[in-house]
Amino acid sequence: MKYKPFITVIVLLALTALALMFTVDVSLVDQPGVRLVLPAHLGPWRGRELRFCHNPDCTKDFTIDQVKKPDICPACGKTLHTMSLAEYTQLDKDTRFIKSLYTNAAGDSIAVSVVLSGRERESIHRPERCLEGQGHRINSSHVLAVPVAGRKPLGVMVLETTRALDLQGQQRETDGYFAYWFVGQGRDTPYHLERMFWLGWDRIVHSVAHKWAYIAVAGRCQKNSTPYQDQIKSLVGLLYPEIILARKDLAQP
Repeated sequence: MKYKPFITVIVLLALTALALMFTVDVSLVDQPGVRLVLPAHLGPWRGRELRFCHNPDCTKDFTIDQVKKPDICPACGKTLHTMSLAEYTQLDKDTRFIKSLYTNAAGDSIAVSVVLSGRERESIHRPERCLEGQGHRINSSHVLAVPVAGRKPLGVMVLETTRALDLQGQQRETDGYFAYWFVGQGRDTPYHLERMFWLGWDRIVHSVAHKWAYIAVAGRCQKNSTPYQDQIKSLVGLLYPEIILARKDLAQP
């Protein structure tokens, strides 16, 4: 099966060519398959939205309860945003974000984010690009099956990462994980190429272009240790029904 990636690329190129030749009228469907709202509570987890300063001399982030004036950085007085400066720089400017930090009574914390494509339906890309641009080294990747009530297990792409941080003048490496999956209207996948296939398929077969999003959870973990996977399963299992729109709730083009 060593040729499988090449076959996938050939199929995608063929679909793109067909789309360019035969697709004339494509309806843009602005309603995404997700709610761009993160709940304040998920079981034992309490969530607080995050805000980010884009001042290059500051670039600090805060939870919403740490900000006294709406959307004003308490450190430098500049405007706060819902995405980091690195993410804003790399993605199309109409890409929408929402991020929250979830904590529990044991002191564990997980960052959750939803990234929604803009008018250009291809405007989001593999999260690996943003992670590497922010200084993360990706050590390994695998798909984790997450049990979700009322459906087959959800496939989530899990990246184990290492990042070098400057702490009081000393370089220190920290290990973590970043897990994500893509969501369209009634479809989900942990694979970027599969998402691109469905983009082309919907354009060609149904003459529609849906907005896609990806949902990510990230936290700390110990290298070569797997307990964090139970944390992902627990939180994603609670998050999924809160944020994913059922087919009956999706507007038809």
